[in-house]
Amino acid sequence: MKRLLMFPLLVVWRALFWTYERATWQYDLMVIAILAFVWLTPPDWLGDPMARGGKGLIEWVMERVT
Repeated sequence: MKRLLMFPLLVVWRALFWTYERATWQYDLMVIAILAFVWLTPPDWLGDPMARGGKGLIEWVMERVT
């Protein structure tokens, strides 16, 4: 039971301090999450004063498709 309760804490600890080794699925998942945040977050959400138009990648793609 104690081990089951410690598992979520261990996952958070390793994610915050980036202790996963390269070429593991956990490392790859963290990199994908970071890239998704960078590419998919609209600049307006971050309050970026240099952003023009305030469109994120998804809005840009949807404009091109439709």
